[in-house]
Order: sequence, then structure tokens, then C-alpha cells
Amino acid sequence: MRLKQSGVKAVTRVEPKIIYQTGERKDVVVAAPHHGYMPRCDYYTKEVASMLAEYLGATLFVAENIRPQVDLNKDPRLAPTPEARSLCCRYQQLALAEPVKLFIEIHGHVNGHYDVEISCGFVPDPDVAFDRELRSRLFVLQSAVNRELEREWQNNFILPRPSIGVFPLDDDVVMKATKTYLFQRIRDEQLNNRRIFGLHIEVFRDYKCGEVDTPTFYCQKALVKALAAGINKSFLEWPI
Repeated sequence: MRLKQSGVKAVTRVEPKIIYQTGERKDVVVAAPHHGYMPRCDYYTKEVASMLAEYLGATLFVAENIRPQVDLNKDPRLAPTPEARSLCCRYQQLALAEPVKLFIEIHGHVNGHYDVEISCGFVPDPDVAFDRELRSRLFVLQSAVNRELEREWQNNFILPRPSIGVFPLDDDVVMKATKTYLFQRIRDEQLNNRRIFGLHIEVFRDYKCGEVDTPTFYCQKALVKALAAGINKSFLEWPI
């Protein structure tokens, strides 16, 4: 599958702690709620989110280096400062804005069962038609990502081809995000008959890199291309 590049961004705003870029698709948002530079699990999530947004033509929203204060996908009422509360509200308003049909959140992990763990953030109800459709989309997503990884992963890459776990298809996914406040809000919207999908994506730290033209960067690029191909196949080519 050929991936569509988004071209020039319509609006780019860089503020203290915030990067916001509009994409060709206003109905797709890729976000990183607590990007950082320190060598721990959430570092370089901006690079992954930015690359994925570029491949999808999506709007990008990144919170810069605020993890010690708050995660923007948490309950704003629990934020430690008025500034952090304001950032939480702004982030979540964008995620739930009326045009948005697919919200994708990028995280980093150090102790998941799979190298990449993807979750819809809730346990689907087999009696709900929307949930049955979502399961079908997730199955297509996982299959398409694995096919693209087989094609993109080179023998000379320094890292092994990453494993992909998708909840609820794989019960042993660790990062299910079923208690994450923002994804509970997305679920409430779904139960109120709004067609909005959420994907919570956790990437193992070894597959994230902040410098281009390095051995790890080529692994990161191949992985993100595979994710974009899977998302295109399961959500964007299949009308939401």
C-alpha cells in the first residue's frame, strides 16, 4: 500500500509546552500527551507521533516535556496546577472536537508484553453493533500492520521485527488504557451514538529515536509506516 503524504501543514503553532499542526484531515488527530527528552519510556513520542501524522495527513498535537507535572489524558480536576489543568482541558477538547472521528494517542512503554501495544481503551460489548464493527476494524488493523512489517523490515536492521498486540483481540496486552480518563470520555461519546474511534498506542522504548539517519531511526520509520498502512486500511479506507 502506498501511503499518502500530507504536504504543507495549514497551521503550525509552537508555544511553550505545546506543538499544534493542522493536517489535511481534520477528522484524524495524532497526539502525544507527555513527550519528553529524558531516556525513559515516554521519550521521543513526539517523533513517532509527528511521523505518523505526516503519513496519515492528520492533525498533530504534542505536549512537550511535561510528564513530571501531569499527563494530559488524565482527569483535569486532578491536575496539580491551574496551568496543567488548562493544558488538560485544551488537549481533551481537541481530541473530542466535533470533526474528529479517529483519535490516536502515542505513548512509550518499558514493560508491555508486546513491542507495540494497541488498545481501543475499553472492553467491547458483543451485543453493541458499533463494538462488533470496531473489533472487525482492529482485526484488519493488526493483520495489515503485520503484513507491512514483513515487507518493510530489513535483514540489516539492528532491532528484531516488533511484535504487535491489539486489545481486545489479545488478552495479554498490558497497556489496555481501560482506566484512562480521556478514553473513558471517548467511550461515553460512542455510547451516545457518536461515531468516534480511539486508538491508544504504546511503543517500546527501543523503537523510538530522536535522531535521523541512525540505525534506530530506520527501524522507527519502518514501524511507523506499517502502523500508518494498518490505520489506512482499517479506518481511513473503510469509511468511518
